[in-house]
Amino acid sequence: MTLNRDVDTSSVVYRSIKKHEQKQVLDLLYSIFPCNPADFERSYTAEASPDYQEGDTLGAWHNGRLVSTAHIRRLRIQSSEDDNEYLCGFISNVATAEEYRKRGFSRHLLRLLIEKMEQSSEFDLSMLGTDVHNHYSALGWEQISIPMIVTIEWNDLNSINNNNIKWCSAAEVLSTDRDLLFKIHSNTSRKYQYSRTNGTMFTHWAGWDWQHNEAIVHICHDAEPGYVVINKPNNIDDICVYEWRAPNIDVERKVLKAAAEKILQRHQTNI
Repeated sequence: MTLNRDVDTSSVVYRSIKKHEQKQVLDLLYSIFPCNPADFERSYTAEASPDYQEGDTLGAWHNGRLVSTAHIRRLRIQSSEDDNEYLCGFISNVATAEEYRKRGFSRHLLRLLIEKMEQSSEFDLSMLGTDVHNHYSALGWEQISIPMIVTIEWNDLNSINNNNIKWCSAAEVLSTDRDLLFKIHSNTSRKYQYSRTNGTMFTHWAGWDWQHNEAIVHICHDAEPGYVVINKPNNIDDICVYEWRAPNIDVERKVLKAAAEKILQRHQTNI
């Protein structure tokens, strides 16, 4: 496909994406990026992004066609210095149809997103992940390195006692206990513990990823409930604790022990 040199850039319209137009965004993203099925749906579905607001995705339109798009994901980050929580505008899904590139469409959309974040009193910082550093550094983003490796060791597992603990598929638990999960997830009485999703520092809702990876979920129904998620339970080589949320250390111990025993059980039976 060649560059479309006949585009009248003055006729390009920049505006937010409406809900009924989200499929056009997905079609554009899938036409450009090689990815797994349903990777981009996480930006819009309530299971993945309950904080999403209309206007967080912008598009450039030419003759009624969406030719470029950029998106803000609202992610929360816990500071290890002051223990406060901050809202990050994480830039993602920046894409331009091949024949419309090198005309400044995505850069203009990024400027509009910067303006949106600066005018809003909500956002504390902005981040993104990219291999095209010059494209973004010209607009003010700086390149940094983020450690992403986390190791958890399980101890004192002398026996399997998992028979009375209920595990449900992500689809089942999200259909029956979604409100409870949201409530537990938003409880900030203890610092956010862990998530193996992309960008492990963020306290974002990862329900979409649970379903995508066939995760199983255990909810500890104590007076102060908590939950734990095991990712890829049917893959002996990649099964792992994916995320947990607990209001206190006692509930945390319970859900982690339940997860450890479940994983050990799967290993011993070779799934």
